[in-house]
Parts: sequence; C-alpha cells; structure tokens
Amino acid sequence: MRNLANFLVHLFGRAEGEESARRQAVHDRCLYCDEPIRDSQSYLTFRVCPFCRFHYTITARERIELLADRATFKESHKYLSSVAPLSFAHRGRYGQLLAQDQNRTGLTEAAVTGRCKIDGADVVLIVLDFSFMGGTMGSVVGEKVATALEAAAKSGIPVVAVVSGGGVRVQEGVLSLMQMAKTVTAANRLRDEGAPFIVVLANPSTGQAYASFANLADVILAEPKSLIGLSPLRTLREASSIPLPLDAHTAEAHVGHGLLDNVIDREVLRVRLSALLHILQGAKQSTRPDKAEQADLFRAADEECEPVEPWAALAAVRHSERPAAATYFRQMLDPFIELRGDRLNSDDRSVVAGVGFLAGQPVAVIGQQRRPLLEGERYHVYPDGLRKAQRLIGLASRFKLPLITLVDTQGADPGLEAEEQGIGNAIARTLSAMLDVPTPIVSVVIGEGGSEGALALGLADRILMQQYAVYSPISLNHNLAGAFHEPLLDREAADALMLTAQDCVDLGIADQVIPEPQGGSHLDPRAAGAALHGAILRELNKLARMSQGKLMKRRYGKFRRMGEASEYSQEAMTREVELLMSITLGERPPTRTPRKRDTDPEPHEAYTATDD
Repeated sequence: MRNLANFLVHLFGRAEGEESARRQAVHDRCLYCDEPIRDSQSYLTFRVCPFCRFHYTITARERIELLADRATFKESHKYLSSVAPLSFAHRGRYGQLLAQDQNRTGLTEAAVTGRCKIDGADVVLIVLDFSFMGGTMGSVVGEKVATALEAAAKSGIPVVAVVSGGGVRVQEGVLSLMQMAKTVTAANRLRDEGAPFIVVLANPSTGQAYASFANLADVILAEPKSLIGLSPLRTLREASSIPLPLDAHTAEAHVGHGLLDNVIDREVLRVRLSALLHILQGAKQSTRPDKAEQADLFRAADEECEPVEPWAALAAVRHSERPAAATYFRQMLDPFIELRGDRLNSDDRSVVAGVGFLAGQPVAVIGQQRRPLLEGERYHVYPDGLRKAQRLIGLASRFKLPLITLVDTQGADPGLEAEEQGIGNAIARTLSAMLDVPTPIVSVVIGEGGSEGALALGLADRILMQQYAVYSPISLNHNLAGAFHEPLLDREAADALMLTAQDCVDLGIADQVIPEPQGGSHLDPRAAGAALHGAILRELNKLARMSQGKLMKRRYGKFRRMGEASEYSQEAMTREVELLMSITLGERPPTRTPRKRDTDPEPHEAYTATDD
C-alpha cells in the first residue's frame, strides 16, 4: 500500500511540480548586477547572467537536461521515498513536509540518480536538489547515492555527482548522520574498482554531503561564487571572533586554499566534464595531428644543437621572458585542464598541473614555473606544490595516463616555513611516487634544474633537456648568496660546476638535447614549443611499445646505475668537491677547463622501445 501511495504522490506531484517549474518567474533584470537579462540566451538556457556571470539556482531536472545527452537519462530507484523512522513529537510534521516538497518539486526525494551519456560517455549521474528540503541527506538520499556509486563500481563506469545542499536532516536524527558512513563506504568501492569520480559543487554545498562522498572524488569542481564548506555561513559568522573576509566560504576561496580543482562556469561545464571523462577513461581523440603535422614536429625536434657555454645557458634560463611550463602545456595540449590544490590548505602556483590530450592521447602533466615574489623573482620547490604534484602522479597511476613533467626550479625552498611543513618528506614521497607510476614518464628540464628540487619531478623513463637548460647538483643562489656575495662569483661557479644540457647527455643523466632558437626560447616561444612537443611525442610513442613490467624494470635499472664510475662522472664530482671547498674556505671557485669534444664519449645505455 505504501508503494502505491508513493507512486500516486509522485505521479500527481510530478505533474504539479513540472507545471510550477514552467511557471517559474523569469527575471527582467539580474538580481545581482541589475542588468537586463530577460532576452539573454545565457539566462534563458543556463540561468546565468551574461554580464556578471551570477549563477541562479536550477532544479535537478534542469541540471540533468543541461548535462546528459538528449533522451539518454534513465532514472534509478525513482519511487523510493522516506518514511518517518523515529517516533517522536514531530513525526506528523515530517510527513507533511515531505508531502509538500514532493508536490512542489515533482520529486520523491532530494536525490535524483540514474544512468546517462555525456557526449557519448556512459555515466552514472547523481544530483542533489536544494529545493527539496534543502537537499538534506536523509536515509533515502544516502541509500540512493550509495546504490548509484555501487552500481557504477560494478559496471566500471564513471560517476558524476552534482551537489546542492547536503546538510543534516534533523527529522531523522542520528540516522541522517550515518548516511555519511554509508556513502563513503560506497565511494571507496568505486575507487577500488578504478572508475573515475567527478563532483560538481553548486550553491550551496555544505554539511554531510560535502564532508563525505563529495570530498572523495578524483576531481572536484565548483560553480562560480557557490557557498561551500562544512558549516553554514551563518554558523561560521557566529563562531568567528572577527569579521569574515568577503569571499569566505566561496568556491573561489576554496580554490585558493587548495581544496578544489577549479571553478567552472555552468555554460562550459558539460564540455569540461566530457573532456575529463574521456581523459580519465583513456579514450583517444578521433582528431589527431596528421602525418605531415607530426613530421613537422619531429623535424623541429631534430635540428642540430650546438653546445652552449655554461654562463650563457644560465643567463638564458633566468631570462624573465623565458616561456613557463603553463605556456608550453597550453601550446601542446588540446584541451589543457588545470587541476589545482593539494586538498589540504594551499594551491602553490609555482607548480601547475592538469590533464589533457597530447596529439589525441590522454596525458597527465606537471610543471614547475616561476612565482614572482616581493623581494624578486624566485622559483623554488615548496611542500604544498609537491603535494599537488603527488595528487597528479596518483591520478596518472590510477587511470594509466602517461606522465609529462617540465622542470624549472632553483631548488628546494631554504626557509624555515618549508622545513616545518616537511619539505624533505615531500621530496622523498614525490620521488617514491614517480618511481611507482606504471605508465611512461617523460621529464624535460626547460630552465634551471636545481638540485633535489628538480630531481623530485625528474625521475623519469626519458630525461630531456632544452638546449639552454642547466642541471646543477647544488643551488648557486642558496650556497653563494650571502653577506660576502660577489656577482662575479656566480659566473666563475657556473664555469666550474654548472652542467649544461650537453654535459648531462655526456654523463648519462639526460637522454636528449631539444633545440631552441639561437639565444634562447624567449626569442621565439612558439618554435621552442614545437620542438619540445615533437621530442616529447616521439619519446612517448617509443615508450608506449613497452609492457608495464619492462618499463618498470628499465626505470629501476636506469637510476640504480646512476653515478657508476666513468671519466665524465668523476670529472663532475671533482668539480663539485672543489667548488664546495672553495665556498667553505671563502675562496673563489676554480675556473672550469673546457673539455675537448674531438671524440664522441662512450655512450651510456639508451632506454628505447627496441631494447630487450
């Protein structure tokens, strides 16, 4: 009888709710900026102001219509609805509230779940609707979310969840709280099965949903200016002894604190979700560069490279207009989707990371780049940046994405704050994670490779260096800058110790030198990017022919043998010892004697796809 009653409530309530939605008021002017929006396509289709980009609240059905391919959504557990599980004074009132919201919205509960396609990709879709009792998580919401996650895990297909609301349903007491445990259990099963999980946080996203399954997603996005957090904004204000910042509890603030991957406008959300789904599932794009385009890229990477003097190389890599990692990513990847934050408390902008398609192939990318500071331009490695990198390394490992890293750092940050935040531990864990990636890794030194900070992202199957790039066992700025610093000392130290790209190839540290425009990449960034693109693409194509077992074995052997005696490694170690001794004694470092290149050095072992 109860099921029949629920069906009748749903049937007549849905008709009334849909009619109510059709009669929903259309604003003549934006409530936020007061601009005319009645005739705007952005507002009529997406409920987004075209002037200030204010995102109006929309229903679960409207969200499904915007995200799912036409006529593909098949709802699951459609008629599952709540009963009053507790016998207390407000039991009758709870039933009335449920009936009212069912009649008003046409929904039986605050969650709508089902299966659909997003740009052809099979997806389990979960939508929490704030208009139904504030999107609170009662027993039925928890059951529907958990069941949807388990169904996706069983089928091995991705989940996209759109959260709006998600607080506690007080009418169900502690049973409402237990829905957090239920949904987390199901989210863990989805993770164990290796299926992608993407969450979109809409306005508002607070409470139990935010603190459970929504924060366990592989990628967490948010709509602009959404209120996000564990506590409601009113509670946060009451608990704070000082006035809150203007952007407190917003999506933008959460991105700045490293808690979200990005803020995405509703008009492009479907496109971004489609790209992420195809990338994380390893789907290759049908549109790839033709053979002529690839040939041009390979030709650019094969241009002859003349050896560069150490001081000229150092001057080029420290040029203020030298292209940064983000510049190269945007040139090489289509699209490049940046994923931000360490999911703890920070988004270090000296590390840029994300996913995208490289010549139609899904890849994960991490790059170090300059971060301007008040006291001058420095580009060091910070613990939070490495934790962000570890997140991307984990995504690459889990979803079997080739990994590309671009190295450009003066070294690990030498400050007390970095030490207290565990810079040494962050470097060690990043190195360990890089070694365990089961897919090809290509690392390119695009600027200054300073000591352990550079090595943290430089442990790769193939290590490439741009023509003017340098790789140093110590950071000159850390060791030579001080009370008695002399500008001339930097040049003498560079001549004595700094390892150029060709030096690193001779020593077996690097595998290839990538040509740059005469004088450095800053003189022609597009040409430099084309050569870089071609070199990376070629190496990935070679490494893709290896089995996972052989790839991991080769990587282990490559670094296990690093530093074995040779005339070049001995020369490098001698220069380093002499330089460190001169620094300790306060003397000028010895001038480097150029090595003759009349004969080719004994080649180090090359790790190519044709090796047995």
